[in-house]
Amino acid sequence: MNEATQRLFFALWPDPATSDALATLSQQVAAECGGRPTASGNVHPAAARISAPSFDLVLDSVDSWRKNAVAWAGVLSVPPPLAELQQKIARLLLASGLEPEERPFAVHVTLARRITLAVKHPLVPPLVWHVTAFALVASELDPAGARYRVLSSWPLAQRPHDDREVGQK
Repeated sequence: MNEATQRLFFALWPDPATSDALATLSQQVAAECGGRPTASGNVHPAAARISAPSFDLVLDSVDSWRKNAVAWAGVLSVPPPLAELQQKIARLLLASGLEPEERPFAVHVTLARRITLAVKHPLVPPLVWHVTAFALVASELDPAGARYRVLSSWPLAQRPHDDREVGQK
């Protein structure tokens, strides 16, 4: 029997302001490396109810994978709550009889595809994203490239100081 498969993944999903900032960065990096920017709304880092705290993700570097012709933003240091979230998801997948990704966990946000020049430099200033949710996402291919569709999302527990007024630090 030829059974169709679907590419699903867990991802951190940005709020509108972070999504706009990532889309702008995607345009800039695509111009720098001769690639195609990731479609607006498809920019995200590549992570049942899971209790996990919200956290800040500091995207502080731009790099590329020449083999895949992809430019991406990444982190020099993985926040412990993100590493714990990834491990919880992997354990739940195994307990459900599903195989988690075998490649090492690499926190990144794809910024451009089909690049012609390698890029590698610090992201100045860094993009700080306060992560408050994660999602189960389907990757669907069409002639313009991959399109992502959120199937479900789950909030992360807010830290006690997260109730500050907008604009306060």
